Amino acid sequence: MHKTLLAMFALIMSLSGQTFQQTCASPHFPGDATPIDGTCIVTGSSDPTKSDGLQNTAKNNFCAKDSSITVKVSNLKSLQKKTEKKEKSLQLTPGSPPPDRAFLTSLGEGDVVTFEGFVFLARQECKESVNCGVNSPNTDASHDIHINILDKRRKTIDSDPQAKRDAEECTGIVVEMIPHHRPLEWTACNVNDVAQQNLRVRITGQRMFDGSHIPCKGSQPQGSNPKRVSVWEIHPIYTFEVCPTGTCSQGGWAPLTTFAAGKTTCENKPCEN
Repeated sequence: MHKTLLAMFALIMSLSGQTFQQTCASPHFPGDATPIDGTCIVTGSSDPTKSDGLQNTAKNNFCAKDSSITVKVSNLKSLQKKTEKKEKSLQLTPGSPPPDRAFLTSLGEGDVVTFEGFVFLARQECKESVNCGVNSPNTDASHDIHINILDKRRKTIDSDPQAKRDAEECTGIVVEMIPHHRPLEWTACNVNDVAQQNLRVRITGQRMFDGSHIPCKGSQPQGSNPKRVSVWEIHPIYTFEVCPTGTCSQGGWAPLTTFAAGKTTCENKPCEN
């Protein structure tokens, strides 16, 4: 029944010419429409009335409320603690999307925030329900890019023991580039190139709570959960800027599309979830 309703909903949206709908007049799209915008709705392949569908809608939100909020890792770490306390009071299960996201809105979900820091690592993700899963092409252009970011430059190197690298990644937070309206230069390869050059980045997007995961406990990853100090993210990213030299405290930021102009291909590596 749910599959039939979803199929009908997708058909109606497709016929209206607005498959990937946004609720505001001027969405914060980072680039032009991409092929997935014509085939995948904001709830992805999940029931729009259920927890996963509501979370997918939040993940695909380009209509976050404008603000001048600047966040650091410590802010989202503190917000994680507040959220866990609220989850406990509401008898919610950590690691599962909540059936009602109203309490998350009261904590700041849906605000535009900006973060300045450094990239730890970017990973090309695999198919997920948010991007219509098996119903969308199994290509990088149809999937999210998961980026772990830190307040300070990365200290570990790839040859360090896994536990040491995990511990550092556990001190960061996650930001995500989604496939909808994604510029061609927004690739995991180009983001990792920025990281390898130890360049400062400035990221603006929606503050969003990914209830499907739990954070690290201290320096210890929890099972297969992505490593981070908080499951509050910047998701989706609206702008990704690079500081080519210095700190750019007096300006000089360059959009990733300019910094990596023309670099639209990425070395094929196994995607990660």
